[in-house]
Amino acid sequence: MELQRQHEFGGGLDRRLFLKTSGLSVGAFALPQVLQARAQSPGSTPAKQIIVIFLQGGMSHLDSWDLKPHAPAEYRGEFKGIATSVPGVSISEHMPLLAQRADRYSVIRSAYHGTPSHEAAIHWTLTGYDYPEANTTTKNRNTKPSMGSIVSKTKGPNRTGLPAYVCVPDRGQLGDRVRYAAAHYLGLAYDPFESGRPPSDATSPFPTPPNLSLAKGTDLRRLEHRLGLLRDLDHLPRALDSNGAMAGLDEFNRQAIELLAHDVTRNAFDMSQESIALRERYGNSSFAQRLVLARRLAEAGVTFTLVNFSDNQQWDTHGDNFRQLKNTRLPELDRAVSALLDDLEDRGLLDTTLVALFGEFGRTPKINPTAGRDHWSNVFSVMLTGGGIKRGQVLGASSPYGEIPQTRPIHFNDILVTMYHQLGVPTDRVFHDQFARPFPIMDSGVVIPELL
Repeated sequence: MELQRQHEFGGGLDRRLFLKTSGLSVGAFALPQVLQARAQSPGSTPAKQIIVIFLQGGMSHLDSWDLKPHAPAEYRGEFKGIATSVPGVSISEHMPLLAQRADRYSVIRSAYHGTPSHEAAIHWTLTGYDYPEANTTTKNRNTKPSMGSIVSKTKGPNRTGLPAYVCVPDRGQLGDRVRYAAAHYLGLAYDPFESGRPPSDATSPFPTPPNLSLAKGTDLRRLEHRLGLLRDLDHLPRALDSNGAMAGLDEFNRQAIELLAHDVTRNAFDMSQESIALRERYGNSSFAQRLVLARRLAEAGVTFTLVNFSDNQQWDTHGDNFRQLKNTRLPELDRAVSALLDDLEDRGLLDTTLVALFGEFGRTPKINPTAGRDHWSNVFSVMLTGGGIKRGQVLGASSPYGEIPQTRPIHFNDILVTMYHQLGVPTDRVFHDQFARPFPIMDSGVVIPELL
């Protein structure tokens, strides 16, 4: 059955085919009314900030959010489902804390896009655009601005002196062999600020990010003087600057001085202000401490925080899938994400902080000979909460063996468009690249009305 369907869809799914064969839910037809109601509430953009938890490598949907207890053993795997706080909904036994909090988030079980390649899929999920030639050597920089850079340009920070867009710990993926989280033609001013690596446990201090440190012997007045000299020296090249690169550098320099000059930025990154007890609630690992920092940044006023919840494809479980997920990956995720949801709720931030959790794709339904699962973009799961997203829902369903969407297929671009919508960013807005070619923020995708 699986091989037949792989052949039928060629390893990628056609959205128009799904719309013809599956049908949209009734909720889709209410979209105009939903948007009209939102438009009639001035200043009601529900999400003020967003935290994206990126599970680099691709999380197995069949072993986390979308178990298949009635499938044959070579599909269902070793894990059992457990009941959640939402009646009739079960998730993996290795996510008990998230099971208790299922009424605080929604899960999409029918997400999909068109590529099982790490590089192209990472580019797609971070930008909304396919990049078929993506690779780790010659095509390892994004060809369209990342979502974080778009938000940085259109929204800016929620508080003066802070970066609008931060990557924790850095902007790289696949062990920094690709960097698809950058601004591209929007310019340096909208590239992400890199936090640097948080501590690997809940008790160690977090040093000041390198970008917030002045060279020894340099104070702010001296730095501003040097930047003034640089502007004078750049006067001639600016006259020849046709694509605005120098203007972007000006904005980058201005932001650099602001970041260095404002205590609010240093305080946002100062994890010593958190109690050890709270940090231990998130977990005693580097990945857990990244979410502590993400909460601090969102609370301080950073608009978009991208958290790499892996260093180099830790979710890419081609072999020994079940041991890795059982012993490390799922318990760390379960503890840290449930603590983040509690922390945001306790501080009154969850209503205005959109939290999204996903990888670049899912894993193959059929287990391979090395007890692993391989790349699978035909269907996977995404968790969303906060920022005006309706909670306690499961949208869509995959087929009995977890191969394709069976009901309510949701292209990943629809998820990105919904995230932009909650932030108040119009996705039909057009920017121009370095060759003056126009590009919309997104060239496809619709808001998911059931989530609003």
